[in-house]
Amino acid sequence: MEGLDMNECKHRAGQGSASNPINAEAHALTLAVEVASAWHRGGGSDRPEIPLGIVATIAAAGLLVDRTADVAEGMKSASPDGFVDIARSLWAVTFSRHPALAMSVYPLLGWLFADAHEAPLKQIKATADAALRAGLLELTVTERRFDCDVLGPLVGALRSRTATKVNAQMYTPGDIACALTAVALDDLEPGQSFCDDAVGTGGLFRAAVCVVRSRGLDPADMSWFGADVDDLAIAAAAVNGLIWGLGPRVYLYVGDILTHPRWADEACARQATFLEEVKSLNKGIKVLDFLKTL
Repeated sequence: MEGLDMNECKHRAGQGSASNPINAEAHALTLAVEVASAWHRGGGSDRPEIPLGIVATIAAAGLLVDRTADVAEGMKSASPDGFVDIARSLWAVTFSRHPALAMSVYPLLGWLFADAHEAPLKQIKATADAALRAGLLELTVTERRFDCDVLGPLVGALRSRTATKVNAQMYTPGDIACALTAVALDDLEPGQSFCDDAVGTGGLFRAAVCVVRSRGLDPADMSWFGADVDDLAIAAAAVNGLIWGLGPRVYLYVGDILTHPRWADEACARQATFLEEVKSLNKGIKVLDFLKTL
């Protein structure tokens, strides 16, 4: 079945009727402000990949267990270096289950490899605590996860102090997503492919997920192709793919699509090569070690 081009959906979205945004979006914006504020208060480091990685870690953790309250309590009670140890273990398990995810997410995980005296451990822990207090797990492990993009607003909030016009990004707001849902209820079947060559953190993927689920289908049975010049946005899209249940056929590309018109093929080839390289690594912790070499 021919894929659904997200550029066409963006063009057609204005023809649909949008419903009021669900309050999960407002919650996500509040969380972004709280996390960014906590990070900047802790020392002013302009490294958005660290707090973004912290939030991604907590979100991934919540998806691994049934009792998210236990996860939250364990993280809250951990020491700063203990939290980093927990994070390493969580990603080890996550990558053992979803090895392809490591290829896109690794830009968010450098703080897991830093020496103890180099990593801003207290700042990391304070940021994690702020994310938990702001209700991050409510937005990533319940049905509300389909109502918002938690990571998109956070990328913007974290970059607000240093972003330039060159790398400023526009994330798809909820009204456009709702309009997309209204206009995209065409025939769908397992195997449908979705493509967005300006994917950002995946806002339009979320809208497509809502379409797929509304038709009684599973997003994991579809294929998802996304490209962006920003490696942090792509990393966030990969984590969002986990949150939204996009499944194993997610192909993300970092680069300029104008100079690489066959980027989707390149994304598939890169992922196949990566998976072949880690095929013999039967434990997620070894995948973490492998990421240090990239």
